[in-house]
Amino acid sequence: MAKDVDRRTALKGLTLSAFALGSVISIGKLFEVLTFPNGQKIALAKGVILVDKSLCSGCRICEMVCTNFNSEGRNSTSLARISLEKDYLGGDYQPKVCHQCADPPCLKACPVTALQVDRQKGTFARVIDERVCIGCQKCVEACRQVFRPSRPVFDAQRHRAVKCHLCFGEPQCVKFCPLGVLRMERSEKGLLVGYPVIKED
Repeated sequence: MAKDVDRRTALKGLTLSAFALGSVISIGKLFEVLTFPNGQKIALAKGVILVDKSLCSGCRICEMVCTNFNSEGRNSTSLARISLEKDYLGGDYQPKVCHQCADPPCLKACPVTALQVDRQKGTFARVIDERVCIGCQKCVEACRQVFRPSRPVFDAQRHRAVKCHLCFGEPQCVKFCPLGVLRMERSEKGLLVGYPVIKED
C-alpha cells in the first residue's frame, strides 16, 4: 500500500485534473494514441468515470440505474457495469468502475473483435458489440488478471459479455449518484488511464 501512495504522489504533477482515489489511480496526459514496443497503436479513451470513495455511502443506486439502463430493466446486480465492494465492519465502500484502459487486456483477448474503441460516440470507450460477441468470456478472464472483480461481466441469460460503455457519453451512474461519488473525466486529447498505469490487488 505504501508503494501505491508514493506512486500517487509522484504522479500528481502529471495529471489533467484527475483523481487518485482509493485503489483507483487515473492519469490524464496529452496523448491521442499509445504506441507499444511491438508497434501496436490503441487510441486513448477520451472519457472515464472517476471515483471519490470517501463520499460513498454504499447505497448501490449506481448499480441499480446501470442495470435498468443497460439490461432491459433486469435489476440483477450481477449485470451492473459498476460494482460496489463493501467492508461492513470498517464502513468502507468502494465502487469499482471500468478504467477504459490505455492498453485494454479485454480488447486484446477478444478472438472475434467484438471489443472495439467507440469512435462513433466520441468517448473512445472500450465497448463490446454484443451482436458480435460469442460469449467465450476471454475478455472477462483477461481483465481478471489485472483487476478484481473483472469489469466485463457475463450475461448468462443472453450468453454475452457486457461492460461499461459510458452509457454512450452520459453515464447514468454518474447522473444519479446522490452524493457525487462518481464523475466523468473528459479530454479530447485522450486520457492515459487504467492498465498498464495501475493494477489492483
